[in-house]
Amino acid sequence: MRSGAGWWISRRDWRPGAVLISVCAGWLPWFWYSWHNHRTEVNFYAIVMLPFMVLAITLCLGLILGPARAAPGRRHAGAIGTGGYVLLVLVNFMYLYPVLAAQIMPYAWWHARMWFSAWI
Repeated sequence: MRSGAGWWISRRDWRPGAVLISVCAGWLPWFWYSWHNHRTEVNFYAIVMLPFMVLAITLCLGLILGPARAAPGRRHAGAIGTGGYVLLVLVNFMYLYPVLAAQIMPYAWWHARMWFSAWI
């Protein structure tokens, strides 16, 4: 259990609990609108929970990286895993940037970036 929830429950540490409760407080109410009213969710309202999501990702990446006193091999493996995740996030952002920036592109390129039918 190397997630924020697992860390919170197993180590009884308040930091991941505070972050996860904050993320859930901003995110879970939107399920009501989606399931009950079948309303479209507008993503710019998610800006309220963005700082807490960044904190949650940072805490989890710190768990992957490992403690400062860990063996060098453990820290090296953690650095590779953390760096790989950050690299994947950057590549995904570069791939989706034309859509996010509303740039003009051929329809086939745009359609390739619409991964879910709900996005269209």
